[in-house]
Amino acid sequence: MNFGREWEGLDRVPWERYGVGELPGVLRALASSDVDTSQEALEELYGLLLDLGSTVTPATVQAVPWIARLCAAGLRTSALLFFLGSVAASEEEEDIPPGTARASVSAHLPLLLPLLGHHEAEVRQLAVWAVAQCRSPENSWEALAARWEVEEEPSVRRDLLFGCALLDAVSARSLVSTALYVGQPDEVRLAALVVVPDTGLPWTAELTVATVSLLPASDRVGQTPWITDPFPDLVERLVERGRPGEAMEVVTAALRAEGEDRADVRKEAVWGARTLGEHRPEVRLRLLPLLLALVDDPGTAAERLANAWRKDDNVIERELVHLASGDGDVLADRALSVLIAADVPEATSLLARHLSDRPRALAATAVSEARGRIRCVRPLACDPALLEAVRARLVADGVGEEEAGYLLGLLAHWGPQAGTAIPELLAVLPRFPRRVPEVLAGVVARADGHREAVVDALRAAADRPEGGEAAAAALRRLA
Repeated sequence: MNFGREWEGLDRVPWERYGVGELPGVLRALASSDVDTSQEALEELYGLLLDLGSTVTPATVQAVPWIARLCAAGLRTSALLFFLGSVAASEEEEDIPPGTARASVSAHLPLLLPLLGHHEAEVRQLAVWAVAQCRSPENSWEALAARWEVEEEPSVRRDLLFGCALLDAVSARSLVSTALYVGQPDEVRLAALVVVPDTGLPWTAELTVATVSLLPASDRVGQTPWITDPFPDLVERLVERGRPGEAMEVVTAALRAEGEDRADVRKEAVWGARTLGEHRPEVRLRLLPLLLALVDDPGTAAERLANAWRKDDNVIERELVHLASGDGDVLADRALSVLIAADVPEATSLLARHLSDRPRALAATAVSEARGRIRCVRPLACDPALLEAVRARLVADGVGEEEAGYLLGLLAHWGPQAGTAIPELLAVLPRFPRRVPEVLAGVVARADGHREAVVDALRAAADRPEGGEAAAAALRRLA
């Protein structure tokens, strides 16, 4: 670009006074034909004028005219439109009157509005962002609405919905209603659903069904500066617009989505539950059973959220303890597993009381690390009641290899404190010959009365094909 007469004033601005004396060089580098030079200048521009990505300063306001001219000249247009929109959207202003940054961008709408019809879809998309963030409907609503009528690119139509709703939510209702029709591209329908709360349109059961049908939304909405996670954003907007009941309905429906192919739906549902719980803590108790139902669902992080709520609110912990005290219930088992994973003291006595019907809670006593190659036991105390329960369960009929592994893991973790379990360990040595020898060697240290019997049993086991090596290793450890 030729920096001619219209750029003469660039060097007359006291950039040094604003602490950005290098800015004229950065702006000129943006116009460079060398891609690397231009990209480096763009990154430096953000560092100088948009601190931490959102804070605007007097230097930012002074630079807006030059950046708008670069946009209009077709130089790094998409990136600079995003920059200008971010400046206009910023609520963090330093050393300038409120609204000054937005006004500086709005003053250059005549340069930005023509870019709504640019031949590149990305430029049109980011022009919508920059124009709408100026919050000047009297100067831009008609241009955005007219663009909606002719725009064919889904990504631009999606962002036009966000932009029009921001400028004039009431006038945007007809656009949003049109965009909700089945047959519209997914990303357009998702945008319409997200902005429904802003427009004041009623939220219906049909919209809840439509929302869940479009989950997972993060993969469908595409790249846009308007939102990052559509579903939590929708939940937040419903709550902020005074519709917590509708937010609860759509989160509940998503959490209850069934089928192995809908695991990603339930994952996003947990994100929505987290958002709803942040804004309305009183609904956490109602959501807790639904979260517990998903603790075995891969990737949902439901257990992590339940534990976060437990740490934040002792009411949740008391409810988990209450649920875990139930008899023979899957929900109780999952509640206890959360308590064990969180090292809640009451978990030990609850596990002792219900050991036989809490398989998931028992499994929660073991922690896999290093991608499952190392397994250790959570620091459960060697409670007398739990020790007795483990001893009884270890020799019970029907205990398989996996369950026995967890029981033996507890005994190994307790070591000599579990010496009273030696009779049970000797009894199950033939059933689990690979694992029991090591545990026997660990618990017999202070049980002199049983040492001879343990050594004899291990010597006999060392001669057997299965588990012989483990028995021999245990004998060497005792020796």
